[in-house]
Amino acid sequence: MINRNGFLIRFGLFGIGLCLLILLSFTIAFFSGKTRFVDCPFCSEKFSKEPKDTWIWIYPGLVGCGKKCPLALEALRRFGERFPEVKTSFYFLVTDPNESKEDIESYLSYYRKSLNIQALRPETDEEIRFYRKLGAYLPVHPTLKKRDEHGTQFFLIPPNRDVLYLIPKLGEKEWIEIRNEIDSERPTDLY
Repeated sequence: MINRNGFLIRFGLFGIGLCLLILLSFTIAFFSGKTRFVDCPFCSEKFSKEPKDTWIWIYPGLVGCGKKCPLALEALRRFGERFPEVKTSFYFLVTDPNESKEDIESYLSYYRKSLNIQALRPETDEEIRFYRKLGAYLPVHPTLKKRDEHGTQFFLIPPNRDVLYLIPKLGEKEWIEIRNEIDSERPTDLY
């Protein structure tokens, strides 16, 4: 009888643990595809030369990336085509501090045929820490760059320049959610 009770207790604990794992998996899946925002302490100053009604798109990537960056830059191009009435500026956040200006310009020249995109480099330690915290892959050693691995989310700075949205996917649905949120002038996590 004692062995049976011990088995039932272990089985019950296993069942509870399994249920918690499933709940955690659903929670992660639900929130991982959602747009969220963070305060941007330097965005107003950094982008002060941009017209005040301009939305600023940033994609962090590696010069020479042949996997994720071409797809992301194509998504930005399609976005510009889909929403030509929206004033936008596009930036490619160069995540390798050792990249030469010539290499950056050479890499972006292909994309500039159909997308007006500018190179952006973090200039201060505050910016580097900020972008790293958001998941931008900033390699600190040349061998790390060879992995060609980095995040795939987009950053969007609205005209108010107070916050920066993190967007895991760029499509019409995400744009509408963000635009509705900005129009409400009350940032919250988007659904």
